[in-house]
Amino acid sequence: MTEWFESWFESEEYLKVYKHRDEKEARLLVESIISITNIKNKSKILDIACGAGRHSIEFAKKGFIVTAFDLSKNLLNNAKVNAQKAGVDIDFIRADIRDFYIDVKFDLVLNLFTSFGYFESDEENFKVFKTAYNHLNENGFFVFDYFNKKYLEANLTPNSISRIEDEEIIQNRRIEKGRVIKDIIIKKNGREEHFNESVKIYSLNEIKSRLELTNFNIKNIFGSFDGTEFDENLSDRIIIIARK
Repeated sequence: MTEWFESWFESEEYLKVYKHRDEKEARLLVESIISITNIKNKSKILDIACGAGRHSIEFAKKGFIVTAFDLSKNLLNNAKVNAQKAGVDIDFIRADIRDFYIDVKFDLVLNLFTSFGYFESDEENFKVFKTAYNHLNENGFFVFDYFNKKYLEANLTPNSISRIEDEEIIQNRRIEKGRVIKDIIIKKNGREEHFNESVKIYSLNEIKSRLELTNFNIKNIFGSFDGTEFDENLSDRIIIIARK
């Protein structure tokens, strides 16, 4: 059976829906990570679930040595084209987050833009922490970016409609059985396409506990990449900086 993320991320529509997540946003995020971690130039970086490579490309532009992987052929193809246009060399690999391994150690590992919680079991979801730990040098950094459960539950927008070019995009959201589920309907030329997202919701305490079980040392928890202190009621994101 095809998983929801396999069909959705392979579709041409995915990048249109998230078009607002652009290079400018990625550049600001990357600059914040560099400032927070103070990693040295030419450091090795691993981008877990890199998507279309926005963050990988920005790091590579700044002189870092970047390896990035994703399961989606479509997103990786976009990433390779974008990297070529930017004039940077990135080692892109197609791999599943659950069983990725290469014999290389990194100074910084990233898991950004809620590329987490896609699977049914906790064991599968939290494998990303082990993957990050096993690929880090001693004292290397892991940056984890995820939504804030309490804020999400209080502020979920049930429905939204937007237009991109000649398409109408309808998004219906709900929380069901501990997951945030989004049904996406794309209308174009009298036709409809249907996709969905389903992401497990974990609390900050659950995430911290799993990181500590993996032997990470949590250094900082922010509510946004501008360095705002995390507030359980006001922060829409949980951004954790951990070290091996």
